[in-house]
Amino acid sequence: MAKIDQYLRSNLKLRHLQLLVTLDEMRHIGKAANYLNVTQPAISKTLADFEEGLNVRLFDRTTRGMLPTEAGVCLVKYAKKILNEIASARDELVAISEGRATRIAIGLLPAVSLSILPNFVARVENEMISTSISAREGSSDVLLSLLRTGELDVMIGNLTAKPLGIEFRTRHLYKDPIVVVVKKGHPLVNKPELTWTDLSEFPMVLPPEFATTRNVIEEFLLFNQVNLSRRYVESLSTLTNIGVLQETESIGFLSSQVAEYFKKVNLVDILPLTMKNIYIDIGLVWYAERNLTPSQLNIISMLEETVYLNNLK
Repeated sequence: MAKIDQYLRSNLKLRHLQLLVTLDEMRHIGKAANYLNVTQPAISKTLADFEEGLNVRLFDRTTRGMLPTEAGVCLVKYAKKILNEIASARDELVAISEGRATRIAIGLLPAVSLSILPNFVARVENEMISTSISAREGSSDVLLSLLRTGELDVMIGNLTAKPLGIEFRTRHLYKDPIVVVVKKGHPLVNKPELTWTDLSEFPMVLPPEFATTRNVIEEFLLFNQVNLSRRYVESLSTLTNIGVLQETESIGFLSSQVAEYFKKVNLVDILPLTMKNIYIDIGLVWYAERNLTPSQLNIISMLEETVYLNNLK
């Protein structure tokens, strides 16, 4: 314990962290050497010195390449965080010295990428605020991983997903109901006295099985005697879902905000069927241990205010 503490305090260098992350990503000394623009013997020596200083083995040589040990996985995790923090500090210092914009990286679920962010960007433009926004769309698991490593500053995600744990902080924004959508001119659009069982005649576009909304949608449909045939597409991509709906007579399920957007541009109709208590609980999520700058915190407050101003809450 004392040796590890002394080494980390006195001998740890940025090149050690860069080596760890690169080896973890490439799993090959030769490729890591080429990427870091050093020789293979230099990589081997740096790794050996690092392991000797810590008195811990960090990587094992196997037929599948360089694989991190349990200690290696631990150090790689923190190395990524440290390197991302340093990169953020560099970017912010350069921005300050050049009088440029505050940068913030936002992660978005597909369900909110067409509602919250465009309105927020419009507000930033209207108020001429000097801000650089990096947006990343993905599933909750992917975005949470990016929050942990510092590649994202904040995420707009689904708070009804699995518990996030004490490492994250959350703030509720609004509840977005799930609605049933079809393409323009679909046979069900003008059907009199439409019922849930009428959906049984058509194929469906459903969220993947790992998605939070999949089980609740399936249970709701089965409860309402909808026959879930084998004719369905699984997709988390909003554009893929809309594309499938346009080319087929499939039934889709979207958040109301996304559905209203595509209805406004004449791509879908929303069927008059209410999925009671089926919704996405949208909120802000950020990593508790990451210290956001005052400028970034101000931008996040503006993001929350945008929800109120656009009647999303």
